[in-house]
Amino acid sequence: MITALSLLEQGFRNLTSPVTFVRAGGFFENFLYGLHVAQGGTLPVYYNPTDRKSTMVATTDIGAEVATLLTVPAWSGQRVIELGSMVSADEVAEQLGEVLKLDVKALAIPRAGWAEAFEQFGIPKGRTGPAEEMFEAVNAGWMDLGAGGTEHVEGTTSARQVFEAAQNATKA
Repeated sequence: MITALSLLEQGFRNLTSPVTFVRAGGFFENFLYGLHVAQGGTLPVYYNPTDRKSTMVATTDIGAEVATLLTVPAWSGQRVIELGSMVSADEVAEQLGEVLKLDVKALAIPRAGWAEAFEQFGIPKGRTGPAEEMFEAVNAGWMDLGAGGTEHVEGTTSARQVFEAAQNATKA
């Protein structure tokens, strides 16, 4: 998926009309499985080490930024916006624990177990490679903020707020 988006950006670079590429971090919503799984006090994650920060963002922040881009005065040329904040899996687990009112710790899934874990989340057997490659890149630090020529926009919605909204939606 990351390769496909990179190729799409390359293809659009020759357009004469104004173009903005929005590169979002990992989605907090991808941790929503934790509302059920973390009842035992652990949140299994693909991030290793769990205290290493990587770019994460709520999907509402992505939508808000794109809406802003569509309503501001026109720009010329091309822009690249990195969207998200540096957050660790440990911090996400802590915020989940605040919502669940219990102590939750992030637990790195051993690399050898990734394919099986992805399959349990619904990725078809034999098709987990792209997800595995993405987390390998994140864990290696290849997807951090600060690429040359980019603008950075911090996320304003926390993982805690995403978990609270999801929990409230299940009670409604």
